[in-house]
Amino acid sequence: MMLEKIKQTLAQRTDLAGWTVRHIVTRGAQMYGVLRQTEARRSVDGEIYRVSVLRNTKNAEGGPAVGSGELTLLPGDDIAAGVEKAAMMAGLMANQVHGVAAPASVPDVPILDPDLERNPAGAVGRLLERIQAAAALENGVQLTAAECLCEVETVHLVNSRGIDATQTGSRIDVELTLRSHRGDREAETFTETSRRRLSDIDVESAIAVRARHTVDLLEAGAPPTWTGPVVVRWKGLESIMADTPIAAGVIQTLGSAGMKYAKISPWEIGKSVFRGEAKGDPLTVWANRAAPYGLYANRFDDEGLPAKRLELIHENKLAAFWASQRYAEYLSIAPTGAFGSLEIPPGRRPAAALLAEPHVEVIQFSWFNPEPFTGDFACEIRFGYLVENGQRKPFKGGQLIGNLLDAFANVQWSSETGSFGNYVGPHTARFNELKVAGAV
Repeated sequence: MMLEKIKQTLAQRTDLAGWTVRHIVTRGAQMYGVLRQTEARRSVDGEIYRVSVLRNTKNAEGGPAVGSGELTLLPGDDIAAGVEKAAMMAGLMANQVHGVAAPASVPDVPILDPDLERNPAGAVGRLLERIQAAAALENGVQLTAAECLCEVETVHLVNSRGIDATQTGSRIDVELTLRSHRGDREAETFTETSRRRLSDIDVESAIAVRARHTVDLLEAGAPPTWTGPVVVRWKGLESIMADTPIAAGVIQTLGSAGMKYAKISPWEIGKSVFRGEAKGDPLTVWANRAAPYGLYANRFDDEGLPAKRLELIHENKLAAFWASQRYAEYLSIAPTGAFGSLEIPPGRRPAAALLAEPHVEVIQFSWFNPEPFTGDFACEIRFGYLVENGQRKPFKGGQLIGNLLDAFANVQWSSETGSFGNYVGPHTARFNELKVAGAV
């Protein structure tokens, strides 16, 4: 068995301070639809071994240090040559000494959809049929493309300190495009959603809402110039709250032990995370890797650290830093593992109370990408509404401008909540003082 051979090769290296191996096996299905037809379908299977090593080195003063190296092996690859390259890379570094995670009990976090495990291709096919049927019921719009991808991943993790753990999780990704036209006017909307289980994707409701937006885009005017309440709901709020693989969220960045060790995060335990007065609902945040079927939930992370629901912020004050094994050792705190999903408790008011006029409602951003260390943002609005005098006037374009931490210091959250893959919490937020830069 290749995993055993990798372990034996690593154990024979006396220059290594520690190592971790993840044997990752994936199987899945992909299906593409155009209009009402299925254009392509394929099965996707893979197997890799991801190896991380720590090597004993010396710092500039001749004191003990460690370096890290990584490699990816495919079945049949030369193990010894790969490990040698990773060890050589690690030998070029001289970081402060740290180790790998110790064995610990891992919780039974639900991350696998049995339907997707049994028959990925069948599940994806049924979902595509539902998307096409739902789109066909909407007047004035046409489904121009849809893509459904499903993956079931099994990870077997072992390390030099004795961790030996296995987990299997599922994921399904959906992308679809709707088009509407009237005379010489044309509008198109794009939607993407990722979840761990099929039942969490309500394509019928999602398509009905997006179809209405697509039709309204035909009448969209120039963006307003606005300072005041801005409401963000559902998918738009998910964009603000949930971190992405491209750029970590502001809270995740500033709440990181790594950023604290690097003296980048100004946050201090027991002190407010805001730079000014908090006028809105108190902010409490959990970094939750144990959220059932959360997109970033797991039994253990890439280091083998067990899942936790960590209270990061308690009523505006920092309660803890989330920490990898390395930075936990550096700061002499308990390791918590990867961040997971961002969770916020229910607010004090029903969503209907947060929709009082006047306000701007942002439906979709081109990309909500605040500066991760300061929270400053100037993000393009793809589509929204100006709500005043009993009217909802659609617009497209303009920029939402502000600072995310200042926005969180003056926000009202809905009492109704939802689970959005990377984010668990209120589905509606009323940010009481933000700016929209409209047409000049």
